[in-house]
Amino acid sequence: MSRNGNFLTKTILLVFLTSCIIVKEKIPDKEFSTDFTILQKPSIQISDEAIRAERGDMIAFLPVGWFLVDTEDKAPSNVFAVSVDPDYTLSIVFSRLTNKIDVQNILKNQGLLGIATKCFEIKQLKSVNNIRLVGNFEPIKNGSQKFYVYKYENIVNKLIGKSAVFVSALNEVYEFSLVQINIKEKQTISNQEFDKVFYSVLSTIKY
Repeated sequence: MSRNGNFLTKTILLVFLTSCIIVKEKIPDKEFSTDFTILQKPSIQISDEAIRAERGDMIAFLPVGWFLVDTEDKAPSNVFAVSVDPDYTLSIVFSRLTNKIDVQNILKNQGLLGIATKCFEIKQLKSVNNIRLVGNFEPIKNGSQKFYVYKYENIVNKLIGKSAVFVSALNEVYEFSLVQINIKEKQTISNQEFDKVFYSVLSTIKY
């Protein structure tokens, strides 16, 4: 579905800036051996509207009331799904990360945390250092599935975003992001409500 597709896409992509394909290496067990968060079930209502990667190696579901945006080829080639909430305050972005880093070496020596760190650095570079990291990189498990999550803020407009990086069984690295958008006027959202949406959608991801 398309609602103001061009304008929405341009606004979303000012906040969401990323690019990093990945050849999968075994993630060191030590990354998730002791200090990690166990993902809980969704705390908001989830619809049956599914997002699927082109290769079929991951699937996720949108919150009730959210709709997909037709980007009309305005989004970067690695972005394969963009969705917004009914109030135009938040956007969900799914992307397959492209090959711009020494992925095999990073996974071997730094694990999934290294990939997450490098992808944030690429976001920061593309934003001309207008994005800053908020807090630390967080390891999360959902059964056997592993993610690294990080939060960031655009220091110019104070809009926030949060991303999760994960490696599929087909050796692809994907990133799910939730970003705050500003279509008409800035509408505030609490950190608690923001995290409810983020972690609820994250818990639906299967790969």
